[in-house]
Amino acid sequence: MKMNLPNKLATLRIILVIPFVIFLSLALEFSENTGISIMLRILATIIFVGAAITDYYDGKIARKYNMITNLGKLLDPLADKILVISALVTLAKFNQISLWFVIIIIFRELLITGLRSIVAAEGTVIAAESLGKWKTATQMVSLTLIILIPFSFTINNILLLIPLILTVISGIEYIVKCKNILNK
Repeated sequence: MKMNLPNKLATLRIILVIPFVIFLSLALEFSENTGISIMLRILATIIFVGAAITDYYDGKIARKYNMITNLGKLLDPLADKILVISALVTLAKFNQISLWFVIIIIFRELLITGLRSIVAAEGTVIAAESLGKWKTATQMVSLTLIILIPFSFTINNILLLIPLILTVISGIEYIVKCKNILNK
């Protein structure tokens, strides 16, 4: 199977999760004030930001050059979820953020993925709304700051409040849009 550029970018995003998690985990194992920890945080941040940028470009290229494929419809949101969830789980594992934030976000992502499958089986596509795009953008920015700068547990959780709120609201918005299909 030959993949187009947007699908290659989404695949790259998934692959980048491996070195990202390794570097972030190693950084968090060391004392936060050591040179090695700082270097590893910077490497993890560069990989995370690079992966996040591929999210922007794969969609933009796919739309601009009419390269939207069924594979891309699967890979793009999957790659986003793998990247964000891997960051959240790693940060929670090292007690950098509250586990319940992670659980809420993962629950929402799994719920919406399930709803998308049901809706797609009915032949309907519900496009991502601007609130969902803001959710992703705020998640990426907040996570970038948390990964790069060794803030306190409390500040990290404060940084995740807006993405968490947008995650819940955009999830509710999606459920409301799917209501008619779910009631069939």
